[in-house]
Amino acid sequence: MRIERTLPDSAGEVTTPQGKSVAATVHNAQISAGRIYVRAEANVSGRLPAVTWEGHVARTNIKCTELPDVVKIFAEQKGYSVSAVTLDTCGEANELSKGKVILKGAPVAAATCKSDAYLGAWQRKGEGGQKPQVQIVFATERGASAPVGSARGFASAPYGDGTVVASRIRQVNDSCTFDAQCGSNLSSANACKLVIDPAKNTLKVEGGSQMFISDRVWTRSAPRAVEAMCSREDVEGDWRRSDGANVPIVGVHVFKNGPGGNALLFNHPEGWWPKGQTKFTGIYREGGDRSCKLKATCATYDRTASGTVVRRERACTLTIDPVKKRMTESGSSLFYTRDGAAKATVAKPDAAAAAAPKAQSAEEQAATSALNAQQAETAKREIAEYEAQKKRIADEQAAKEAAYRKALADREALIAENERKAREAYTKWEAAAAACRAGDQSQCAPQPKP
Repeated sequence: MRIERTLPDSAGEVTTPQGKSVAATVHNAQISAGRIYVRAEANVSGRLPAVTWEGHVARTNIKCTELPDVVKIFAEQKGYSVSAVTLDTCGEANELSKGKVILKGAPVAAATCKSDAYLGAWQRKGEGGQKPQVQIVFATERGASAPVGSARGFASAPYGDGTVVASRIRQVNDSCTFDAQCGSNLSSANACKLVIDPAKNTLKVEGGSQMFISDRVWTRSAPRAVEAMCSREDVEGDWRRSDGANVPIVGVHVFKNGPGGNALLFNHPEGWWPKGQTKFTGIYREGGDRSCKLKATCATYDRTASGTVVRRERACTLTIDPVKKRMTESGSSLFYTRDGAAKATVAKPDAAAAAAPKAQSAEEQAATSALNAQQAETAKREIAEYEAQKKRIADEQAAKEAAYRKALADREALIAENERKAREAYTKWEAAAAACRAGDQSQCAPQPKP
């Protein structure tokens, strides 16, 4: 089996199993890895082709025992199938290390990939508090100028679900290796590589953070479903219940920190729902400002045997599908839709359900306006109270600062006055002592009596 006498001129980068990244080149039969120089020349060892190498590790963070890893990884990157690498002589500092690379055969053509080969979802088994399967989904997200990789199924270990963990992805020539930045913070992200094996349909992310340890292999998968997000317009406004009633929801966005939104109910099919009474109160989002799941207090009116109407309340969950424009209420078989919703088939609809929704009467419009005005007034009052509280705290802090500054100034003035008096007393004492020494007995200090 014949191979070239020297390795062809080429360049690349090696990441050792210890996570050390080394730039490597082959030029004139010399592999240069940082300050590591490995000279390679082909010969034959028995029936297997081999390459002898030698080099030193001066001024590097590589140990001589790690040189075989550098040589093996680099040779494989260049298309050689390596059987083994020997370390015959281990030299530290400027001392030479020597060994052999035992090859399985002649170089094979390096795999090529399309520039978008990394796009899509890749998964591996989850760990700890993560989901059973975790993913990296490579796609162009809204607002991004180039594709990025987002985590799916992570639970803040080490990333939260949906966090961008890979960006600035660039293909290296036509190869299956892509340079990238790995980490959620671009300013401190580590340089890393996406290495795809098109034959096995696998991906490795080398040189990144702990989640990207190179011995973890990611395989192709379908992307996990992303939870729907609802805007203010998806939640608030008029909803039509499947029995024909109209339910306008207001205030969820304004009162997201309490007391929550409200909703009246009009056009009750049986006509005995009291006018101006709320169907939902205390509506708030469960799971964040974009969540489509809301908690509320749901009300119903039941007619008793005597004919009176009794209001009953219970905690409930409202779930919105922003695409279908449909809302369901836990504990109820009825559902809600709004303008633009796809028509749903309802088994045996009664006349009230089949009829088009009626326009609000003047009385109903007045009730809705009153509720809106009430919530607007409450919001105005809460904002005023907040501003007053903020001013009161600022005034207290200013008063404390002024008192502190005054106390500090008084202390400095007292110290200065005491120092002045001390200097004055010392000057008088010096003058009296001098006069005493000159013979003025009246300036001498009185002697103590025996």
